[in-house]
Amino acid sequence: MFPPNIGKLLPLRSLNALYNREMPHSDSSLAKAARYHFRNPGKSFRAQLALSSGKALGLNEQDNLHWAASCELLHNASLIHDDISDASTFRRGQESIYEHFGSDMALCLGDWMVAKAFELAARNSTYGGALVGILAKSMQETCGGQMSDISQRHCAVLDDWQRIAKGKTAPLLIAPIKGAAIAAGFGNDLCGLQSLESAVGLCGLAYQGRNDIDDIIPSSHRSSDLGGRKPNLVVSLFAQQRLGRDDFISWYQSDDNMLLPQWQRRIASSDVILQANQYVDSWLEQAEQLISKLPAQLQPVVHELVFLHKVGATDRRQERIA
Repeated sequence: MFPPNIGKLLPLRSLNALYNREMPHSDSSLAKAARYHFRNPGKSFRAQLALSSGKALGLNEQDNLHWAASCELLHNASLIHDDISDASTFRRGQESIYEHFGSDMALCLGDWMVAKAFELAARNSTYGGALVGILAKSMQETCGGQMSDISQRHCAVLDDWQRIAKGKTAPLLIAPIKGAAIAAGFGNDLCGLQSLESAVGLCGLAYQGRNDIDDIIPSSHRSSDLGGRKPNLVVSLFAQQRLGRDDFISWYQSDDNMLLPQWQRRIASSDVILQANQYVDSWLEQAEQLISKLPAQLQPVVHELVFLHKVGATDRRQERIA
């Protein structure tokens, strides 16, 4: 059994201090929005992945901190831009940047974070170019996944759901660990890096699958995925069933949301919830089987990533039963 690392959150004082030092200049109108956003920085999970990986691989503290901040800033930029696309009014318990400052500020602050992420990664004197390349590739893949999510108008079959979910979620989970591995000189271990991408990609599927289940149940809250006709694992599985499939597809392809509560209740009470949970469990089991193929120093980090997803899935099921 590997010792838990990420679950016991690493001290983030240094990360928060770096954010304060690197904020937009006080004369810039971006400064107020940036301070507002980082008033509640969230769990900084991707920074935690980077810090844990870098520590396990022996990276120096400064390079490790810069890389962790780069990954977290890129993730935050994606959230701010997502809120523009989705017209989301709340984020992390407060009004979103989009709602509080408007779409122009949200667009520019997100862009500033992308640029700052690249700058911080480039400060690594030896591997700066490679790290910037990882960020660029991750952002490209995330944008592609998000656009597929937005443009999907028919009910996604399971293979399409997996492609979209992995594109949206996995790149910014893989980058923190992969970048730390490359910065520590493991870039030539191609087999290890491929296993890393596969394992974390499976965790990404499990993460998105669990979110999709939570979007459908309990049926007392309105499903945003059904309402917006967005890809959802549970919905994809329900659409594969023969019983009532044609009626559901006909409704799904319409603009009518009057029947949304009825369809949500029907989906939530069907056996596809069990199927979706089984898929989540299977992806995590597959990820766990890949751990032994990783560089030894990274095995505890990825083991903890899988463990946290398993615990999260179990806790949410117990909450639903209660």
